[in-house]
Amino acid sequence: MTDRAPLHLVSVPVTPRPERARPRSPYGLDVPLDGTDSALVRPYLVEYERRQERARQRRRRLALVLAAEYGIDLDRHLIGTEAVA
Repeated sequence: MTDRAPLHLVSVPVTPRPERARPRSPYGLDVPLDGTDSALVRPYLVEYERRQERARQRRRRLALVLAAEYGIDLDRHLIGTEAVA
């Protein structure tokens, strides 16, 4: 068996913590909430819409190049062009 030194308890003075302001819910305030402070659109929806817009622009550019260079018209909303194109 090894000899161990006896434990001595020492009292340490406790300093009180400074009181911090507790966070309050904005719903308890009388001031109306500002809607511009929060993002109401989820970022993945914004990215999806950007991708869709880029795809539409690529299709428009392709249609413009094909029409200008080769005379090919990709406009399908005209009556009777479904059977031709």
